[in-house]
Amino acid sequence: MKSSALLTLSVALLPAVNADVYMHNPRGSNDRNCERNVNRNNGNRLFDSQNNAKGGYACPRAVGDANIQAEDGTGTIGGETQDKTLYYYEGSVLPVEWTNQHGCGANSKVNCEIVIQYACEDTLDPQVDNFWPFTDTKNNDANVGDQAFRSGANLAAPRDGIPTDANDAATDTIPDTEDAAIPDTNADQRYGMHESYDFYQLCQHTARNEGLYTADQRVRRNDQRGTRQNPNGNRRGLECPEERDYYPWWQPSPWVDAAILTNDAGATACTDPAECETARCKYYLEESFNKKEKGYCDVNHNNGDVEDKTTSQAWNNREWYNNKEDCEGADGNFKWYAVKLSDVLDVGYPVCMKTGFSRVNQLGNSFDATVNGTDDAPFGVNANRFLWTIPDIPSVVTGAADETNAGFEIAADDDYFTGNADGAMEDAYQSCTLRVRYNLSTSDFPAWPAEAMEDAHPWKGLMVTAENNTQNNGDGDATPLQQDPYIYVGAGDDNSVGSQFVSLAANTNQYARTFQDRSYRFAIKKKPTADAAADNSADTPKVNDMTGKTGKIYNVNVRGKRGNIVQTYPAVEYDFVPNSLALDEGDMIHFQWQGSDYNPRRGCNDAEGGPPDPNDGTSTDAQNSRADRSNIVFMDFTAANIPMDYLGYKAATAEDDDDNPSGLNYNAKVAMMKETMVNNTPCGGDADCFDSIIRLSYLNQQSDGGSLGFRDENDCLTEAQLDNINNQQERENHPLNCAKLNAKPYPYFDGGIMNARKAGQFAYFSSRNNNFSNRDQTGNICVRGIKSDGTEEKCEVDTSTFTLQGANPAISTASMRISSGTAAPAKCTDSANGEGSGAANDQGASSCLTDDSGTDDDMLSGSTFTVEQAANDAMGDGDERSCEEITFFYSLPDAAKKAILAVVLLSVGCASGYAAWFVYNRVQAQRKKDAAENLDKGLGKGWDKDKEKTDNQMI
Repeated sequence: MKSSALLTLSVALLPAVNADVYMHNPRGSNDRNCERNVNRNNGNRLFDSQNNAKGGYACPRAVGDANIQAEDGTGTIGGETQDKTLYYYEGSVLPVEWTNQHGCGANSKVNCEIVIQYACEDTLDPQVDNFWPFTDTKNNDANVGDQAFRSGANLAAPRDGIPTDANDAATDTIPDTEDAAIPDTNADQRYGMHESYDFYQLCQHTARNEGLYTADQRVRRNDQRGTRQNPNGNRRGLECPEERDYYPWWQPSPWVDAAILTNDAGATACTDPAECETARCKYYLEESFNKKEKGYCDVNHNNGDVEDKTTSQAWNNREWYNNKEDCEGADGNFKWYAVKLSDVLDVGYPVCMKTGFSRVNQLGNSFDATVNGTDDAPFGVNANRFLWTIPDIPSVVTGAADETNAGFEIAADDDYFTGNADGAMEDAYQSCTLRVRYNLSTSDFPAWPAEAMEDAHPWKGLMVTAENNTQNNGDGDATPLQQDPYIYVGAGDDNSVGSQFVSLAANTNQYARTFQDRSYRFAIKKKPTADAAADNSADTPKVNDMTGKTGKIYNVNVRGKRGNIVQTYPAVEYDFVPNSLALDEGDMIHFQWQGSDYNPRRGCNDAEGGPPDPNDGTSTDAQNSRADRSNIVFMDFTAANIPMDYLGYKAATAEDDDDNPSGLNYNAKVAMMKETMVNNTPCGGDADCFDSIIRLSYLNQQSDGGSLGFRDENDCLTEAQLDNINNQQERENHPLNCAKLNAKPYPYFDGGIMNARKAGQFAYFSSRNNNFSNRDQTGNICVRGIKSDGTEEKCEVDTSTFTLQGANPAISTASMRISSGTAAPAKCTDSANGEGSGAANDQGASSCLTDDSGTDDDMLSGSTFTVEQAANDAMGDGDERSCEEITFFYSLPDAAKKAILAVVLLSVGCASGYAAWFVYNRVQAQRKKDAAENLDKGLGKGWDKDKEKTDNQMI
């Protein structure tokens, strides 16, 4: 059987090292779903990430089943239907961020490619007939004009998987059955599915490409499940290992290419092969399935019977034809078809550009001015980043059927995809997922085909192929590298001693190697063409008609999860993405973020706020919470850690006798606030600015219909009510503590569009999560133009750091605003005196002033010691108790201590008694054995070997 030898871009990593890749924005799952564990439950759930089990972010949802939040994002908490799907507008700019462990970019130690792809419902569960290869479930007789797997309103692919109850993690791998692929029951809806059941059937029955370099690996599959990196063909979800490990692939794929970043790109990004500066970029674009025909063997789409294929010997032997010659030479009504995505969709080439420089052996920031270098979202001091311009929802290409296009006919959009709500492609793009592949290779052997190499390169035409594989008899003379080889490094000490040699840690299934991460589902939407008022029942912001607007839209999201830097690693702590942004007047910002209520429990200065788990909307507890919540509150400058003055007047606090010290009525107060915000926020002068600022800071907790219904219409707790809750954990986790954003029942929030109207520098932070010297969740927005004082704001990037920063009053003489708003002290919980109390006090514990403060009675005389926190666990589901002492025994109640001590002493006594009995019996047994041996030797008791034998004496 012939197989074409194409590029192996399963590019490599130095062996025995995890070169993981973790996507942080959008949040990457790393094969997680709704487990509350530090480590994921199942690395085989959806895809093969090759990453560490501790990485990834939990499912972006509130705790519960489909009634809480269905697969399509709609939830009904509080009796209101709300859509909690993360979405991006066409043409908006999304910073895709990730960390990769083993280097990239112009790093001489590695060769690196980053492949960014997305897929939506129309390619993962297609409706179009005769475009994709036939299977038992979709062919010219089955599901004609229909999707094979969607079940009514229940989305089939891409689906994340929905828990059946609050205790279900929904992390099982989907069974390889048609029944499981169709989400018509709660049990089936638990399973995540990206690639479809059909796609995997084709994968596990089609012959693998035997022209590929597999080194000395024993590939034990005939079909596309077996690769050098996955020689046993292990199943991960319904992903096809051959498609995963190689790019570009040689068969039709459901993934749409968005970008290929390579260390062999030119100085300028290209989206047309003719404009690429390097052979590598030109090759990638020309081979993209977006524009390049990929072939497959099938029964004749006009009059063939799919059973001729699925009952054939080649299919059942898992050697279905993977090339035109074998296909058309086989005995049967088979044809070779070649298709490309642009046959049916108006999609363009992906972009090819340089990768950012990052060093090896770290999961940290990247630096390279060539990667989407822009002063709008400066690239200095950031994770690896690609600024993805969200594609327009593609239009359908119509055309009649003919023999050259596999027989598909598209007369109208709904012939390609109708959609659940008859919205055609707009429905299809309601459910998408993003995929980042991190491909590494060494330079130990040529790994690219001639078309991807410059003409003058000495390796052009020398790519390793199957001819370089070690033979079954062990002959590896043509193999450039073998598993853990001995390498000779010396001639020996002298002629009688052999050569010195060393052993390498070289795993040939990792030379080269692919890692990946994928997002949870998101939507792509068209820009609004009509105004829509804010809707508190749906908890949606006001939407303005964008017709005719030419300004850019930048997505500002939140990355990270609950916990400190060690607890979250290799994920990250909270931060805004991007956290520095420069705009022109007329540009727009879409503030939006999601989190999860399924994190490991975290507290004790490592995380703030609730709501608790479980959450009933009204009850609190003293356990650490799991929930992510964020907000945006504007500050005077980025080095500040308190908000700017939001009011412009003095507000009444719980300590004031006067309940209205400003003397203003409500309308006058609002007017004063609007005037203050107009002057000090980027949307100043915009009619919707006030509502936008308030929504971002308070998350609409006071008006969110779902929140109000869920908490039985209870108001947020007042300062006095909060201070009356003595236990700090119960106070901060209380579902009605709106100051901590706890009344928001979902971890998703849509802040809506903010228009950039006022020139200047504007800093902001999350009042809940920003905690100076512990974690920083701050951001900076700069709007270019003439400021109110007549000076020009240019938003210039620092040429030494490539960062955009506002001025710092501690080291700058620049004029800047330092305002003073109304503040009041909250209840103080003294946690500094933790020694002997069972509570740790090494994490910024607070000490409270009392009436005795400063007196002799309050002064300490003896030595005291810090009590260290047991916080950085690598297993389990976090820390239930806040500030738990690292030595668990001493923090237990006295009764528990005594019980444990009794058990320990009893155990020691039993063990000691058994040991004494055991030793005694061993000694006695040895004595008996010695005595028996002496008798056998004639060495009986009292025998004198020197005594002469006398008559009749027995010896």
